[in-house]
Amino acid sequence: MRTGSSTEVELKFLDPDLAEVRRLLQEAGASLEQPRTLETNMVFDDAAHSLRDSRRLVRLRNGRELTVKLPLEDSEYKSRQEINLDVAEGDVEGFLRGLGYVVDWRYEKWREGWDLDGMFVTLDELPFIGSVVEIEGERDKIDPTARRLGLAETPRSTANYQGLYREYATGHGIDGGDMTFEAEAALAK
Repeated sequence: MRTGSSTEVELKFLDPDLAEVRRLLQEAGASLEQPRTLETNMVFDDAAHSLRDSRRLVRLRNGRELTVKLPLEDSEYKSRQEINLDVAEGDVEGFLRGLGYVVDWRYEKWREGWDLDGMFVTLDELPFIGSVVEIEGERDKIDPTARRLGLAETPRSTANYQGLYREYATGHGIDGGDMTFEAEAALAK
C-alpha cells in the first residue's frame, strides 16, 4: 500500500502464463515485494452512481486501504491520479456508508507484487477472467518491461477489473454480480 497521492500509470496484460512471467522476473533479478495474497475489494458509490458517472472510483481493499481514483488522464497507458489512505483502525465501511455510499461491487484476486528496476509488476489471478499481469511505473518503461517478461505479443488492456468483468459476463451470457471466487464456484454448480 502506498499512502499518499500519485499518478498511477499502468497497463494490463491479459491471460499470460504467470509461471513463465514469474520465472522471467526471478531471472531478471526482480525482488518479491508482496507475496501471493488474497485481496478483497469493495467499490463504493451512491445510489445515483455519481462516482461512476464522473469516472471516479472509491475502493476499500482488505478493509483498511482506502483509494480514490480520479478520471483518466491518458487512456493509452491508463494514467490517473490515485489518492491512498492506510486506515489503521475503525469502521471504514461504516464511515463510507455514513457519507451516503454503498458497496456497488465486490471483487477478489490473488496478487503477488514484484519490483523490477523500479517498475511494479503484479501477477493477478481472478475469478472468471483468469490471469492478468499489471505493469505500473514510468510510461516509457512499460513496453520495454513487457518485452523483458515475454508479454510483447500478449493482449493488453487499460480497462479496470470491473470493466473486464462486465465484458466477460456479457460475452458469456451471465448476470454480472460480484467477481468473487465464491460467485464463480456457485456458477459452476
